[in-house]
Amino acid sequence: MALQAALESFHAETKCPVCLEELTDPVTVECGHNFCRCCIQQSWAGLEGRFPCPVCRHQCKEPHLQSNGQLRRIAEITRRLPGGSSGKRPRPGRTCCDPHGQDLSLFCEDDLEMLCPQCAQAPEHGGHRLSPVAEAASHHRRKLRGLVGPLKRQLEEVQKLMSEQSKQPSALRQQMERQRQKLSSELEHLNRFLELQQQTAVSRLAEEEEILREKLSKNIEAFSNYGSTLKSLLGKIVQHRAISDTELITEVKNFYKKCDSEMSPSILSVQLKTDTCNFPPLCSALQILIKEFREEVILDPETAHPNLVVSEDKTCVKFSKRKQRLSNCSKRFTVNPVVLGLPYFSSGRHFWEVKVGDKPEWAIGVGRACLSRRVRQASTPQGCWRLLLSSEGYQAPGADPAPLRLEVKARRIGVLLDYELGQLSFYDMPESLHICTLGDTFTEPLQPYFYVGPHSKPIQICTAMD
Repeated sequence: MALQAALESFHAETKCPVCLEELTDPVTVECGHNFCRCCIQQSWAGLEGRFPCPVCRHQCKEPHLQSNGQLRRIAEITRRLPGGSSGKRPRPGRTCCDPHGQDLSLFCEDDLEMLCPQCAQAPEHGGHRLSPVAEAASHHRRKLRGLVGPLKRQLEEVQKLMSEQSKQPSALRQQMERQRQKLSSELEHLNRFLELQQQTAVSRLAEEEEILREKLSKNIEAFSNYGSTLKSLLGKIVQHRAISDTELITEVKNFYKKCDSEMSPSILSVQLKTDTCNFPPLCSALQILIKEFREEVILDPETAHPNLVVSEDKTCVKFSKRKQRLSNCSKRFTVNPVVLGLPYFSSGRHFWEVKVGDKPEWAIGVGRACLSRRVRQASTPQGCWRLLLSSEGYQAPGADPAPLRLEVKARRIGVLLDYELGQLSFYDMPESLHICTLGDTFTEPLQPYFYVGPHSKPIQICTAMD
């Protein structure tokens, strides 16, 4: 193998870059490259003043050709060696330039195209890297061999991802089972009026399951096709080892383009829509939730706006026109009259009630516990979900459907937070009339939120005794 490779390299060094045959009457030009005398004369025929080297494009000052007798004798010896041109069959796949009728003896590394010496002088190839075909073929053979390892690793990674993705249907079944159990548990506390809603919810689940299964199936098929493509590319690299230099260089552009165009599919995450398998708990079911998930909420004075006065027991807050002298705490709201409550909520279900009475303007809900100082000083509330009462009635940005148009009267408002389902519901108490529900994805700890409008009437958090 080593001897054969050495012979091939020896033969390549004694070939003319123009005709790709062993040098005949070799001559050396100004830049040091060697050519058959007739080949370089034909390449420079008709040129005046500028005589570019067909290999490196060096502009020779004059068409001076220096005979190279030593190289001529080496070429003659080479013809008698195994694999020499003496008695050798014509090379298959020899190509010529259609416009110029010359051999495609050069390879442009920038455009990945074979060129004849005259094509190489065209303006569109100005400044491009050119090399003899044999030299280019040797370079790209090494480069293709270097791609074997990365492609194999890529194939292994794809197979690993396919294995992981194949487990998704099982995870989907487990999610579906957990959601069915949750849905069934809530339905036990509802009357016959909810049977139609149950059928609707189960139907939505079946449709969602079918959609997800179809997406998973297509995703797994995409991974399978991608793996097959990678195997095909590896097979082509193996085939390239046995083909001639000219065939290799002719096909290498399409091969690289194929490699670059192939993209690995993305992993599909199986995630059910929360609104597909959930509906607001009503009537008796709400009473059970209130009893089981009621929280003893208090106010956090360190977050209170300077115009807000918090009671000693931290359950009542009112607006004061006179600002208090308070510490410059980073958690304090300084623009909107807002105060947050405790405890923090980062999972589970939680219920609390707020007495708003006949206060004409207020807002209650939840806000992110990690709001930055900049956000707390902003005029537009960010990072919070709330029900707002103003002169225009109830407003709840993001609620679907919009809040009910209820008559404004003295009342208590119930707040139910379901962290995992990403839902915040509001109820007119004690009638338990559902006002609206806000939906989102909660990923950070939350705190109860209270906006106290510029009016002296207080807002009171209800206790268990109330």
